[in-house]
Amino acid sequence: MMAQLRNVAILVVVVVAAVLLQSTEAKDYEVGGATGWTSFPPGGASFYSKWAANFTFKLNDSLVFNFESGSHSVVELTKANYENCEVDNNIKAFNRGPARVTLNRTGEFYFSCTFSGHCSSGQKLSIKVTDSSSPAPQKAPAEGPSASAPPPQNAPAEGPNSASPPASGSGSNEGAPSSQTEPAPIAPPPHGSATLLASTFSLFLITVAINFLSHF
Repeated sequence: MMAQLRNVAILVVVVVAAVLLQSTEAKDYEVGGATGWTSFPPGGASFYSKWAANFTFKLNDSLVFNFESGSHSVVELTKANYENCEVDNNIKAFNRGPARVTLNRTGEFYFSCTFSGHCSSGQKLSIKVTDSSSPAPQKAPAEGPSASAPPPQNAPAEGPNSASPPASGSGSNEGAPSSQTEPAPIAPPPHGSATLLASTFSLFLITVAINFLSHF
């Protein structure tokens, strides 16, 4: 019985460790998919932008540009040079394919090819890199109904013989219920916080399993 419990504990440690490694592992993205890195891509100038829109690029991920050496290249550009296709004034250049570019910072990245006419033909790519540990932006809560809403206009008028509640000596409305707004919807927890919580819980499970195994 004790041997079976020990085997189960070992299995839990292995599974949790694998999940943690998978969640923090950097990914490789082949630019353009099966099309690769080429001039006059199918779909024109928007081809690589549409390809990039399918992914969320994280810090330390890598872009893999598949191209034939001598026919294309990859250069990293500033935003202004990217928009104007000034490819000769670049930050980094990769002339041999396939080229692997590690996304080692957050923010915007801009890439193109130095061969004549290739940038203007649509061989250019811009992406945004985010930090996986940063929380996702939350939307502002919806406002409740106004507390100063006017009374309904079709309320019946009071007659001369209608009974009215006794007025307070001070003339204040102390007994009237106060106007309240509906509670704002609770925003879901940000993705980054959920990831951090899952990692913390996984580490807790590993610690418990290790302490359990140490008694054998």
